Amino acid sequence: MRILLIGFGNVGRAFLQLLEEERRRFRKIGVDPKVVGVVDRGGAAIFKEGVKTSRILEVKAEKGSVAYSEEGGFPQMDALEAISIVQPDLTIEATSTSRGGSGPALKHIVKALENGSHVVSANKAPFAYDYDTVMRVALSRGRLVKYSATVGGGLPVLKTLRTLTIGDVVESCRGVLNATSNYILTLMEEGRSYGEALKLAQEMGIAETDPTMDVSGMDTAYKITIIANTIEGGHSVNEVEITGIENIRFEDLREAASSGYSIRLLGEFTEEGKLRVGPSKLKRGSTLDVSGTLNAVEFKMRRAGPVCLTGKGAGPFETAAAIIRDIFEIVEEAMR
Repeated sequence: MRILLIGFGNVGRAFLQLLEEERRRFRKIGVDPKVVGVVDRGGAAIFKEGVKTSRILEVKAEKGSVAYSEEGGFPQMDALEAISIVQPDLTIEATSTSRGGSGPALKHIVKALENGSHVVSANKAPFAYDYDTVMRVALSRGRLVKYSATVGGGLPVLKTLRTLTIGDVVESCRGVLNATSNYILTLMEEGRSYGEALKLAQEMGIAETDPTMDVSGMDTAYKITIIANTIEGGHSVNEVEITGIENIRFEDLREAASSGYSIRLLGEFTEEGKLRVGPSKLKRGSTLDVSGTLNAVEFKMRRAGPVCLTGKGAGPFETAAAIIRDIFEIVEEAMR
């Protein structure tokens, strides 16, 4: 299996390392995955016999771009050109999620599908803005698209969802879907102001230098839209009613705690098909009342009733693990 990796940030680098660890498991099912191309902002590196993980990581760390690799480096080569040259069996879209639209990732995914490549994506934007377009192209080309890494990181939210919908119906969904916001609210419960909690989260590497996507609720909006699309398609993040956590005060949290409640940023897909994101009061000890960087998702099923998942959602290696799982799924489905 020839793999093209687009995006070589934290997630892309974690994926390469994790792939080395999982290689034996792939070989047990008769597959030898080889990353034959890597693309980042500076260009691309193409390796006919497969990338040497340790070496390409060194080049990235020392020179800032894989394009400066002495073996197969191509400064200024973009992802679309790399797809045409490499002709991969599988393309991994691991670039940063854009705001305000699908960004370049949609072009990468469509180009890969049109060239006969299966796709695994960790980029949320195309599945929050243009889900139906992606799936229509995939169907027309007879290719598979997997995107488990877009929601929950290492927590198998979408895989579980697809399993639940076999023989049952999802009536609604609620979830704590953003680790950064949840961590900030947890710190505020301990008596810190919003500004103090944000600064500490940034110092610990949990919050980005620009935390807007997380604290505004937009990241959660992307994720709840992707969940809704996985259930029934036809949704865009533009329809989500969004309120972030920027205006929550310690006094709000203290008042809630005095009544036996916490406040968490929830994404909701209602029984009426509406999408919304905002701070919500949760009974202490209830299913979604999680602290720190934990995520929690609750599906209300017509027959099975409430089904909940809880676990660590954030982190490059957790996200890379979801990419690996998706590759296994593609291999298994392609063999049928």
